[in-house]
Amino acid sequence: MNRADVAQPVLMPMGRPRAGRCSVLVHAAGGGVGAYTGVGFALRRSGPVFALRGYGLAPGEEPDRSVTAMADRYWSLLTELPEPPGLLFGWSLGGVLAWELAARLAGEGRRPRVVMVDSPATRIDRDPAAARRWRERVRASLAADDSGVPADRVAATADAHLDAVVSYRAEVRHDCPALLMPCADEDNDAHLAAWREVATDLTVRPLPGDHFTAFDGERLPLLLDHLKNFLTSTEERHA
Repeated sequence: MNRADVAQPVLMPMGRPRAGRCSVLVHAAGGGVGAYTGVGFALRRSGPVFALRGYGLAPGEEPDRSVTAMADRYWSLLTELPEPPGLLFGWSLGGVLAWELAARLAGEGRRPRVVMVDSPATRIDRDPAAARRWRERVRASLAADDSGVPADRVAATADAHLDAVVSYRAEVRHDCPALLMPCADEDNDAHLAAWREVATDLTVRPLPGDHFTAFDGERLPLLLDHLKNFLTSTEERHA
């Protein structure tokens, strides 16, 4: 049986759970979580780590086409965790979803930390040429997918996620400590300004390279260093 046809939970533990801060890593467009291996390994030293894969990758699943629909689905899963997450981490669309899920936790009086790697905050679809370039780049990045999920299923999930992210604008405000790591080779001025409008406790630490090289071997150590420093500096405020 193809491993892609064996249903996996949408919220999956990364390694054996241990006591400490609960972290949740939220998928980017396309639904995969393979890019987070190094991040998950680092975070596991401080507590249990879970990964949220994209709904739509398993047989019989229909991917959601809006950020709100995805946040609704994933929120119901987070409420089943033994404890609420103290950290929500995401790249691109994953950072957007992390922000929206943190808002719901903030509504319950909690202040999880949020980490967003090159996540958009303004509507990309207002510029059709920019939206088209985004779609082309994401699809090209997924061409080498080796997860075992059929290519047509990955493509359909990615298309739904792209519909969601290119039409997204960050509007919900909350004071959860947030770290934004924009990629230096991308045009992020408008997104950075929009994040600063809604994030009242925002730290910005740029990464070299473009959107699709943030987790490669050369840049991952700097990303992890930014993450470590952010967690250390916010520990007292978060406690």
